[in-house]
Amino acid sequence: MRHGTLTGSQQIAATNHVLQHHTGDFDRLRTAMASQRHFDLVSEHDVREAREHVAGEIAPLLRELIVRAENALTEDERHARALRNKATEELAQVEARSSHSVLGDTTKSPSVAALVNQAELDEHRRALEKLKAERKRLMERVSALEQRQGTSA
Repeated sequence: MRHGTLTGSQQIAATNHVLQHHTGDFDRLRTAMASQRHFDLVSEHDVREAREHVAGEIAPLLRELIVRAENALTEDERHARALRNKATEELAQVEARSSHSVLGDTTKSPSVAALVNQAELDEHRRALEKLKAERKRLMERVSALEQRQGTSA
């Protein structure tokens, strides 16, 4: 064995010592990295391009949702009209029956069917108002996205 050379076990021990020296702080670094937030710096141009790309992808989807909401509103309005007509017809029938059966009775109470129909009608009106508010919010959002896309182009 020559003077400047190490045996295999000595080389392994030296390598282990070097690795221990360089990785001994790994647990602390891992904890520090997990608890700190890291931010990538991105140019304003890249952010603008990404925003335009997302707006371009979202705008057609929002338009489709608005069309669906408008169709649902139309259908709900049609349904509400039908319920209103049905309630009016039933109320007229109840009043006609009650006027024939009790001619001298001046106090008329609304029938259960009329009250149920009115409750259903009120429920549909509330749903219709919610859908209208949602449609308005979506339209405003689409306008804002289109304005952003137009101003950043």
